[in-house]
Amino acid sequence: MNKPKIWKIKGYEGSFSDDELIALIRNGQVLGSFKITTKELKDWIKVKDSIYQFYIKGDEEDETI
Repeated sequence: MNKPKIWKIKGYEGSFSDDELIALIRNGQVLGSFKITTKELKDWIKVKDSIYQFYIKGDEEDETI
């Protein structure tokens, strides 16, 4: 079953699933400063200000849980 393509990335054509968005962030094609949106959001938000910030390279710090 295909995952729904719900995310739009400012400057990119088409829509992306959660997994596709995460892959683009992990491989550096989408940066923290890029803006994303979905139908439920009223505006664009920066990746670094979203839940997807955890996939941005360079932000790997020692985490203690």
